[in-house]
Amino acid sequence: MDSSSDKLIRLLIVDEGLHQAEVITSALRSSGLHVLAEHAEDSADMCEIIKKKPIDLVIFSLELADFTLQQAQYLIRECGRHVYIIGLASKINEKMAVEAMKLGAQDVISSTSLEHLALVIKREADNIKTWRKTVKSEQELHESEKRCQSLLANSKDAVAYVHEGMHIYANAVYLELFGNNDFDELEGIPLIDMVHTSQQGELKQFLRDLSQNKNTVNELNLKLVHANGEAIDGLLEFSRASFEGETCTQILIRSQADTTELEQQISYMHQHDLVTGLYNRQYFMEQLQQSINDAINGKPHSNFLYISIDNFQNIRNTVGISGCDILINDIAKIIKQHASPKELVARFGAYSYCVLCSGKEKANVEKSAQSLLKQIEQHISETGQQSISCTCSIAIYTIDEFTPDNRNEIIARVERTLDKIQQEGGNKNQFYVPVIGEMTQQEEDSGIIKHIKYAIAKNSIKPLYQPIVSIAGSPGERYEIKKVIVTEDGKKLKEKDFMDAAERNNLAKALDRWAIITAIKQIATAAKSDRKLDIFIPLSCDGVLDATLARWVSARIQSAKIPGEQLVFTINEAHAVNQLKAVKNLYKGLKQLHCQIVLDDFGTGLNPFQLVKHVQPDFLRINMAYVDGLAGNTENQKSIREITSQASSMEIGSILPGVSDAGMLSVIWNVGADFVQGDFLQPPSKSLNFDFSSMAG
Repeated sequence: MDSSSDKLIRLLIVDEGLHQAEVITSALRSSGLHVLAEHAEDSADMCEIIKKKPIDLVIFSLELADFTLQQAQYLIRECGRHVYIIGLASKINEKMAVEAMKLGAQDVISSTSLEHLALVIKREADNIKTWRKTVKSEQELHESEKRCQSLLANSKDAVAYVHEGMHIYANAVYLELFGNNDFDELEGIPLIDMVHTSQQGELKQFLRDLSQNKNTVNELNLKLVHANGEAIDGLLEFSRASFEGETCTQILIRSQADTTELEQQISYMHQHDLVTGLYNRQYFMEQLQQSINDAINGKPHSNFLYISIDNFQNIRNTVGISGCDILINDIAKIIKQHASPKELVARFGAYSYCVLCSGKEKANVEKSAQSLLKQIEQHISETGQQSISCTCSIAIYTIDEFTPDNRNEIIARVERTLDKIQQEGGNKNQFYVPVIGEMTQQEEDSGIIKHIKYAIAKNSIKPLYQPIVSIAGSPGERYEIKKVIVTEDGKKLKEKDFMDAAERNNLAKALDRWAIITAIKQIATAAKSDRKLDIFIPLSCDGVLDATLARWVSARIQSAKIPGEQLVFTINEAHAVNQLKAVKNLYKGLKQLHCQIVLDDFGTGLNPFQLVKHVQPDFLRINMAYVDGLAGNTENQKSIREITSQASSMEIGSILPGVSDAGMLSVIWNVGADFVQGDFLQPPSKSLNFDFSSMAG
């Protein structure tokens, strides 16, 4: 899956009025950004939000009377947060921008340039996420280095690190091998001095080749010299490494001792929390990712329980740190005993736990969570001189095929759910319910995709037909086919409700082919009554990219014994521009079948007729941007007239869509369109019975 779901941007908009924040949020969502916005009017609001909520970016009005950018930056630092600020002002100049950026703003944008703002927000959101990943990687590297130090110290093999021929680290086994009591005796001694003189030249050449990546092997048999002068035969393994940030060479002299037990101990330490004995956060995150991958690949869904102790700070103030350790251990035991053997239980944070269970029904998970909360509430921990009880809250997340492929986003979601539970008093469980703005696109699509798949499987896609009428009374009946999906519960979804989701989830191609088959059947049926129907069939981008479509249409035409010219395929202008090579190939294949072509949504490009040189359509359908309010918009009338005039000179028919009221009819004859279409003439209908003579002038 696409880690599109990691695309949610959490904004804090600091401005005096809520209206401007709504305008900004609406514009950003219209531009395709997934934003979750908060609004603050002053420093108190901003401080409250920054402390309690995860924020990626602050959009800060530079025109606030009593709150400056410098104060905002100070507030962010005081809250201990790393958050980027973008300045916003109605009028900006170079001096203002420079001063703001000196004070820490990433950029300064005009409040009227919302498209510019969207681009800057996307850039800075990527930057803050990169910074967070870097910090996390550095922390993980530090933890890894600590584990490596532990491994080196406990290794039964002799290990040393050498920089420019000098020892900079050696473990106890290495020191013992050469007769040194501590590293001070070895520090500064060149490795070459610890090798027999007869092989020093060989070692020098080997290390020189190692530094230049010329070695074919990384092992070397050497005679080594003990501190007392005795010779030691050893097989040394060399590898390039880093020690405390210093590039160096690692030397390993293997022991023949059985290290199985040590390796098992190290593996246990690597996977478990040493305080509670539960799995640790790192191991849990690995298993969470595996559950996500399994769900994506069709394996049973999992449920993730995020458990946290309520009012922990108050408890710590009462019983102290040692008392808290007892409580944390007690709750860990309760959770572990409550879980089934197949469920994975981990300590996640200082006072939080996670449980991962697979294959359980939602109702059973909820029942189990309620039972666990009751057990915790009834338990009393003895902490020396005190007895203490507590409650917990549980946020539950169902991992299914629509879950974002980003485990950190899932953690953020359950944490938000848990915060909500605890703010309401705690001691209860609740499933995470996605809301608009924080769902990934795939999650938003998931319900629609289920409807589409159901409709395809149950043959519950229904055709509607809308007439395309000649103004000049040209002979023939022309209809555009539209699709309606009937859902499992009997509701009807129009194309505008599901085609975008179908495009994003590789289902549009199947819907295109359904429309083509349906159109061919209607044409063949009408021919038996001596009616000639031309049916316009919109193609999705998937259809445009389908290299087999022309051959497939050819086979269906031959089977139905209908003329290809009665199939009219409409291709969106934007798809044609973005997929020009594929469109040209499709155009060539369909034209060989004598099918007709329409360029749809035509006319908003910088030079739209440049496209016509590559794809010579039979019709152009005017973009709806020119049609809205056409009766009173002389500029749009002029633009349409220019398009239809040029199309006419190229012997291309023009179609004016969206005729929605009588007012538009008065201007239709003056803009030069050859055909019209719209709900005022006739909405999409199950029947094909429009009186095409009604528009003849």
